[in-house]
Amino acid sequence: MPANNAPIFPSGHDAHAEWETLNALIGRIYDSVLHPESWNETLARVTGALCPLSWEAAFILWEGSSPPRARFVAATGLAAGIQEIYTGVYAGNHPWSRKFMRYANGSVVDSYEIMTRDEFYQSEFFRNFLQPYGIDRLVGVLLDRRASERLGLMLPGPGDRDVAPLKRGLRVLAPHIQRAMRISDRIAELELAAGAARAAADIAPFAIFSLDDRLNILSANRRAGRYAEAGFISLAQDRFAFTHPASQKKLADLIHNPAPAGLAFQAIAPSGAECPVLVARISPQAAQKIGGVSHGASLIVTLGSAPGETPVVEIDRVAQWFGLTPAEARLAVGLAGGQTLQDYAALRAVSLNAARFLLKGVFRKTGATSQAQLVAQLARLPSIRR
Repeated sequence: MPANNAPIFPSGHDAHAEWETLNALIGRIYDSVLHPESWNETLARVTGALCPLSWEAAFILWEGSSPPRARFVAATGLAAGIQEIYTGVYAGNHPWSRKFMRYANGSVVDSYEIMTRDEFYQSEFFRNFLQPYGIDRLVGVLLDRRASERLGLMLPGPGDRDVAPLKRGLRVLAPHIQRAMRISDRIAELELAAGAARAAADIAPFAIFSLDDRLNILSANRRAGRYAEAGFISLAQDRFAFTHPASQKKLADLIHNPAPAGLAFQAIAPSGAECPVLVARISPQAAQKIGGVSHGASLIVTLGSAPGETPVVEIDRVAQWFGLTPAEARLAVGLAGGQTLQDYAALRAVSLNAARFLLKGVFRKTGATSQAQLVAQLARLPSIRR
């Protein structure tokens, strides 16, 4: 805010016209949140509306001094190569940068108020970099801080100009630019998280679907089509359905359940092949917190299991039937599926002795006295088909 609570616009000034200009710029600033590619044009509008003659450059950058570094977020009016030279040679290592770092967020700072012109003229930064462009003054806004870095809007130009309108305007725009930058950062973080979630879903070894409460498909990963080709599901008109009537009834019953819940079962294809299924019903509040889930999702459905893994449904069934712990059931099902004790130990990253100890517990609870007898007992378990 202006010093000593002075009014932003001096008496006799056409405040209405200036407010109209600033309101238009504020609108541009918030538009740039949704369209980050327009930040450069927004800065050009700011310089065109507020800066004196020959003040045509403006840039927003993150800058730190330990170690020296800089990253330009947006820029306008800079000559070719300026950003690269500044980043490689002068970032965080010149008088303006060091002095501006000390100010609080929201401050509008004029370089003429923090160091003398003669002092600045002696710096290598001025003599070797700015002097050819006739630049010896900077008006900046400190926008944010992140660890040892500062985010600032910087407007440089020749000092023999009246920058009072520029500083007045920046005092009005500063909180809006600050807020817009923070919103932009948050959106970028969310998009990154959603992108990571989508990438993870696409490399998953099973199919993943997001469905609305009418079983319309909102999103699906790349593996989804394989289960339609195998006959487990139908995807007609972008609606999800199991071809197995009992499986489809489970899904329909869940969608009408008002409380969030989950299901685990085996879907069956017309060929008789089985496929493990996990279904989770999610509330609108939970959906907002799950990266990569489409807006309006009510169900998350996964089909299949990773190569070399046994379906969770099968492990749970064996555990409940014999009263095994999850680890014991996982070992028993693995042995029944052709794994050796050494395979199990390597896959679970445990010692062979630990695997043998687990096997003793399995033998005690199932009554088996050998691995062959255990496999035979598991094979005689009742079918889980419904």
